[in-house]
Amino acid sequence: MNEAGLAAWAGLGLFFAGMRMLSTHMRQFTGGAVRSLLTRMLNRPMAPHCSGLIFGALTQSMSAVTFITSGLVASGSLAIERALPMLAWANVGTAALVLLAALNIHAAVLVLLGLVGLAFFLGLDQSNRYRHATLGLLGLGLLMFGLTMLKSSVASIGSDPWTREFIEFAGSGVAIALVSGFVIAVALQSSSIVTVLALPLVHEGLIDLDQTVLMIYGANVGSGFAVMLAASGMAGSGRLISLVQAMLRVLAAAVLLPLFFIERETGAPLVLSFLRLLSTSAATQCALAYTLFQIVLVLSSQITAKGLIALCARWAPPCLEEALMKPHYLFQEAVNDPATALAMVELEHKRLLTFLPDFLEDLRPEEERSRTAHPLNLRSAASAAIADEIDLFLGATLRANPDMAELANVFSARTRLQTLQPLQIALTQFASGLLVVPLEERPAFAALMVEGLHSILMVAADCATDESGDSQELLFILTEERSALMDQIREELLGSSTTQMAGREALLSATLTFERIIWLLRRL
Repeated sequence: MNEAGLAAWAGLGLFFAGMRMLSTHMRQFTGGAVRSLLTRMLNRPMAPHCSGLIFGALTQSMSAVTFITSGLVASGSLAIERALPMLAWANVGTAALVLLAALNIHAAVLVLLGLVGLAFFLGLDQSNRYRHATLGLLGLGLLMFGLTMLKSSVASIGSDPWTREFIEFAGSGVAIALVSGFVIAVALQSSSIVTVLALPLVHEGLIDLDQTVLMIYGANVGSGFAVMLAASGMAGSGRLISLVQAMLRVLAAAVLLPLFFIERETGAPLVLSFLRLLSTSAATQCALAYTLFQIVLVLSSQITAKGLIALCARWAPPCLEEALMKPHYLFQEAVNDPATALAMVELEHKRLLTFLPDFLEDLRPEEERSRTAHPLNLRSAASAAIADEIDLFLGATLRANPDMAELANVFSARTRLQTLQPLQIALTQFASGLLVVPLEERPAFAALMVEGLHSILMVAADCATDESGDSQELLFILTEERSALMDQIREELLGSSTTQMAGREALLSATLTFERIIWLLRRL
């Protein structure tokens, strides 16, 4: 490999390393507080469009935006109808990198790398506040520097007969150009990267505008297919959103491809003529072609949104897990009215109380189990997700109303939640610990402990609907101090020779967790 080939190889390596750094750290940078802010603002007009544009530009990964959006839809923070414009505009956001790459910014890249080096010298990469932004900018600098190395070395590589023959083959026919873009985009999981890598080839005249436009169309369809493959293991909204993404890209290609062939065969001034009118630079024309595809995709989503969602919902119906993890009563607009917000939180709190007995259903005799109960792992995950949403909702209510009269009631609701969350965790630990011990190895007291705790949890669930207060009084009696009884059980267990050591440890742990559950129920 000659020097130009080594430079191209190094440039390609820097490009991919920078792309990974940019995507990884911008995802972290847009998490946490930014995600919480996004959740609060998504119900405002145009908020999904703006947030999608920003997320697409920052992450340069439609897979990342798709999974962020899926999480918001699954949690009930964002309706699927509002998620679609967010995803569509995120595609437009990815065009920022392509447009940037089409410009001659070698000097700006050198300045950026110098500034990032200064940030490292000042220790900003060690700061929790600035680390992801600093490393994300380093990724952008490496990416663009790698691209400038590719641009400067492609001319020398293009003179190699083997390389030129391969490039000419890739763009020799309509089908080959489309398939090349599709396959590379599936492999790289990004149509913007395919377009950026094609720009040096276009700039040096190794492939023409017609071939590159076809590769861009194929790459966009391929990246939609890649998102669909990445979401193949998902269900519910995640799978639905990925299917809609793929369909939108197919629709945009179905609009633009006929225009390409009509212009090519008849000479009518359509897309290619428009691109040449906007710029005389071949690289800029290709970047504009990529941007045009995203704009057509946005228009397609506005026209076909309801029909596409209905069609894709047949292939990706709502899943049980997602339905269970959604709050039933919380809605974002209520945070501006503390009285309504607290009433909604109270309803969700009572709903979580009714789920408490379900944590033990897997331990009970099969003929006595509730028909409506769900497996332990599902119940635990669903209850934890709802509790987390309540906590976020209460936090949003506090931020929206810092001087409200109901401040003490909000803190009271948060205190109850901070008792209920560890109770859910303790019940999960208790049930999962006992499930480790085979049924035939469990001593008689284990079944009595399960049934006794189940009865207490049934009383706790009744507290959610009992207005008289009798259930609360009964729960208070049932959760009296039981240390002496549990100490006696542990002594018997330690002296037992019928239970194996692993099972004995699990049972001892269960007795300790049992005491914690009783204490938490009494506090609740």
